[in-house]
Amino acid sequence: MFHDRIPPDTSDQSASKRKGWLRSLFGIDEDSPANPPELLDPLPAADSDLIGADELVDLAVLATQLAELIQSARDRLDGAVEMVDRSADDAADYGRMLSASAKAIDAHKLPKDTVQALLDVTRQMIDRTETAEKRLRSTNGELRALQNDLSIAQETAERDPLTGLPNRRALEQAMTRAVDTARRADAALSVAFCDIDNFKRLNDVHGHAVGDRVLRLVGDCLSEDADDRTFVGRQGGEEFVVLFEGMPVIEAAARIDAIREALSERTLRSRSDGTPIGRVTFSAGVAALNGPETGEELLHRADVALYRAKEGGRNQVVIDPGA
Repeated sequence: MFHDRIPPDTSDQSASKRKGWLRSLFGIDEDSPANPPELLDPLPAADSDLIGADELVDLAVLATQLAELIQSARDRLDGAVEMVDRSADDAADYGRMLSASAKAIDAHKLPKDTVQALLDVTRQMIDRTETAEKRLRSTNGELRALQNDLSIAQETAERDPLTGLPNRRALEQAMTRAVDTARRADAALSVAFCDIDNFKRLNDVHGHAVGDRVLRLVGDCLSEDADDRTFVGRQGGEEFVVLFEGMPVIEAAARIDAIREALSERTLRSRSDGTPIGRVTFSAGVAALNGPETGEELLHRADVALYRAKEGGRNQVVIDPGA
């Protein structure tokens, strides 16, 4: 994410007020440092992505197209399974009706040749309907297996392969649902936009393998205590988004800040050779749903708050003032 697209607040007075407000919000003493020491030197606010912007756009487009194709195939299969179910039931009913008719014909005193001809035709039809029913049942089993395969494929298309968290597409869908639900129920909805501090420098110094493990670690920390009202997804790169349904913004910010503090107190080392990695921290911006705004607008306000957290020294949580 390129935070330099948002004009920075250069007012010393505003920065002082913001820091004082955060101290009072999270119970930080005036004499304590705003941020624990970091092993890595701070970088400018605009960290570069590991993958070029054009490649990220291409990957996002391909993922979206794949997910749409899978959904279309699932919709068609749902209709096919329903149709085959009905056809198999109809074939079974027809077979039973023919069998009953054959017995009725056999019981009546009709000319022998006529009865025999009717019985032969009826028995042929019974055999054919039984065969058709078996084929339809078999086809239906294959269709249901295909449905299951497509469900797995769709879940895969909406999962980030590195962290196992929902990816950006799944996150956007969850955001849309959460906003609609909150608006209908007149309930609270808060969103936290989190970004790992100095992630590019970490990759440059320790390598991408360590960077990948850090991404998984932060994803695990954010989702460890998540419940059915909390949605955690990877926005992309070193960014994560957490949706808190039914939770006021102050409580959501406190949750994220507790995770941030616990992570910042850990000292990490490389598994391969024990090389010290130091402390991993993240910054976060938290915003609450206001009025008729869209999920995109809500996420943008959280992003602006995140930028302020980065500008304020990183390793901190900032609440959108419009919350």
